[in-house]
Amino acid sequence: MGLFKKPLTQERLEQQERYEASKIRLMELHKKAAVIFYIDEVTVDLPSKRLVLIGEMGKGQLTPENEMTIYSCEGLPVGSMIVQECEEREERHLIPGRTLRTFCFPKSEWDGYIAGQLLIRF
Repeated sequence: MGLFKKPLTQERLEQQERYEASKIRLMELHKKAAVIFYIDEVTVDLPSKRLVLIGEMGKGQLTPENEMTIYSCEGLPVGSMIVQECEEREERHLIPGRTLRTFCFPKSEWDGYIAGQLLIRF
């Protein structure tokens, strides 16, 4: 009844090692970054047909012409982009409080943006 644990499988050990390595990479990125933007969702602005990255600012401020590196949720670089335009919108939720979300328009189209990625500038 809970006194003895099964030994970890090789697959589980490898998964834990990847998780620990990811955690260390992400902590280093957060320390060194001047700007961090967390992507919550990716949509298309219908009138202009531009790709829009919607998310939260974690550190610093996005400005047009910022060149950003895109990192996976594991802290690995997966691409780059240039900010074309930024817009902050306030959202109100049923729970008291508010969230400011930044809408970022990338300069070039890329189909690799997904929620959970980070945009970072050093």
